[in-house]
Amino acid sequence: MEKELIWDIAESIAEQIRPDRGMTMRNLITNIGGEILDTSNIFELSDGSIEKLPNNNFRILLYNGNATLERENFTIAHELGHLFLHMGFGTERWENTPVGKIFNRNGNYDEIEMEANQFAAAFLMPKEEYRNILYKNVDNNNIIDTRIIAEHFEVSREAASNRGKWLGYLKW
Repeated sequence: MEKELIWDIAESIAEQIRPDRGMTMRNLITNIGGEILDTSNIFELSDGSIEKLPNNNFRILLYNGNATLERENFTIAHELGHLFLHMGFGTERWENTPVGKIFNRNGNYDEIEMEANQFAAAFLMPKEEYRNILYKNVDNNNIIDTRIIAEHFEVSREAASNRGKWLGYLKW
């Protein structure tokens, strides 16, 4: 799927289910019928996974209890990417997704994982708002401290930097 389409889908969904950016990602999951289970299982190879539960509910498993809030926000948004893009949450496709279906990276980084990352970045950092924060904080030498953007969106500096690069605002 083209990244621009993923961005449009993510931003549209964010507007619908998280109109108040002050809402925590954990509360958002509860509001749309999901649950979060924290685990420190050291044998897991990823930060999180998502599973379809009975009664059309879902659960996000978060691994590594030492993750920062910023990392947790991105992981939850990444799992939402799987929920909407790959499991079809809220559609007939979701109804046909078998109970127990799990999306978990298992060490592989493929197109599905990239799509979920693109979704997460757009969900948490909408293009127009990103651009406004960027231009508002650029200095006279045309330099931006991505920490400002990261703090605004409550994501890591790496996530903020990658989003800016994907949007073409920052150099690779």
